[in-house]
Amino acid sequence: MDGIHDLAGMQGFGRVDHIADADVGGPFHHDWEAIGYGGIFLGVEQGIFSIDEVRHAVERLEPLYYLMTPYYERYVVGVASLLVEKGVLTQEELVQATGKPFPLARPALSQGRAPRMDRTIFAVGDRVRVQDDHFAGHVRYPAYCRGKVGTVTHRTGAQWPFPDAIGHGRNDGGSEPTLHVEFAAADLWGDDTDAAAVIVDLFESYLEPA
Repeated sequence: MDGIHDLAGMQGFGRVDHIADADVGGPFHHDWEAIGYGGIFLGVEQGIFSIDEVRHAVERLEPLYYLMTPYYERYVVGVASLLVEKGVLTQEELVQATGKPFPLARPALSQGRAPRMDRTIFAVGDRVRVQDDHFAGHVRYPAYCRGKVGTVTHRTGAQWPFPDAIGHGRNDGGSEPTLHVEFAAADLWGDDTDAAAVIVDLFESYLEPA
């Protein structure tokens, strides 16, 4: 969905420093982060929700709260929101457990959508265009590449359910591969970039022949 989480390419946030090679002390800085994040996988293993439903719940957080909240806390609230929506817990129980008001994600604005039945099967080297639409539900293609043309550099061997469907709890997502699509950075960002190219991993249903 289009929301505050889709920050790439937005103006005013400044340069993002890359720290992948820095010593940042591991993925978790506090014990509660690991416990809270583990709730995602417990819920998935128990069949309560899918990973994409969790992502959608996080996307539905109130925008100012999203920006002010640490990464793992967003996922704790997202999981809690789904547990309430699925009838496993109540918000009152969460308030009693924490001793303070407990925020939840806003209601979904869409019932989701199934993948395209007429999608083209692409191969490495094909020129493709990312579909340019705005859907009030969970999607996995960032706004900055919509309508842009790139080249397929890799086609994954594995397949996954279409996120626009499974992210809403639907079972008609089928399964399809994702493709690595390389875009010239200047085509995405104009002159305001120092990258030569950007590779985006995209579901095939998001693509059409260029």
